[in-house]
Amino acid sequence: LGTHLTLDLAGRLRFGPDVEWVDDREDLAVNTARFPDVLAAVRRYLPNIDETALSPDYAGIRPKLSRGGAVGAGKGFFDFHIQMEDGFAGWVNMLGMESPGLTSSIAIGDYVGDLFYGTRTVG
Repeated sequence: LGTHLTLDLAGRLRFGPDVEWVDDREDLAVNTARFPDVLAAVRRYLPNIDETALSPDYAGIRPKLSRGGAVGAGKGFFDFHIQMEDGFAGWVNMLGMESPGLTSSIAIGDYVGDLFYGTRTVG
């Protein structure tokens, strides 16, 4: 994913997100041992930044749809979950798209169109 620079609504610079695979989905602790890597990424944008001006902010969970393991375990994953919802005519769940979803949006639209009007089925 890489480290991005964002200006938040309060006018502060924020760097992130970054990704770290964790075993406990309830673990929202910021791993401060990764600070040297974060600092190196930030210095690509701002080479002369004073490292004392940086502080960890928060950690969150970015869910990844998975069958058979997570990427971090080297077992692969499924990017997209596209499925018609039983009992709700016209409802299609489309989850886990992330940025590849934009690149794939025309193909995804064709696929969903086939779900409604063609013979395609999704399991």
